[in-house]
Amino acid sequence: MSSLRAYFDQRAPNWDANQPPDRDEHLRALLAPFAGDLAAARAILEIGTGTGALIPALAERAPAARLVSVDLAHAMLLHARARQPAAWLVEADVHRLPFAAGRAFDLAICHNSFPHFADRQAALAELRRVLRPGGGLLILHNLGRERVNAIHSAASGPIAHDWLPPGDELARLLAATGWRDVQVDDTPERYTARAVRA
Repeated sequence: MSSLRAYFDQRAPNWDANQPPDRDEHLRALLAPFAGDLAAARAILEIGTGTGALIPALAERAPAARLVSVDLAHAMLLHARARQPAAWLVEADVHRLPFAAGRAFDLAICHNSFPHFADRQAALAELRRVLRPGGGLLILHNLGRERVNAIHSAASGPIAHDWLPPGDELARLLAATGWRDVQVDDTPERYTARAVRA
């Protein structure tokens, strides 16, 4: 078992209890600027679902879409299953996704998970692989980069150096790995990116 998987498995039982009480409202607000992308998608891949907190907000924005939610940590998925019994949940690593190439999904969403990708180039290439041509990618954090990085730096264990890059650095990485129409919003309040599979 990887150290990252073990880290999140150990924290799964108390994960939701440590979240702010207005988390659902924050998640809905985070998705609002991407309403068009969500409404147009027939199949959505969510990477790093954790305990499944984003699933209800995604279902509201894309009620007709097939939603597949992936996480590395088995214990997190058990809590997601309790929260969303009908959800399609898959235990998998973003670097090796168990989906067909080029036609599986219209949209991939990485919510609060991008800093934990061990090989970001490989992960972005794998996400491109499972998206249809012209499919979209959203990288979403409901906190600003500096705050995310400070939280991770203060944590013990394998996430201590899992940092979000500056927005211009992420934009260059996305362009270099075959994404186009890249837009990155790196503000003190939130960190989001949108890109299209070239």
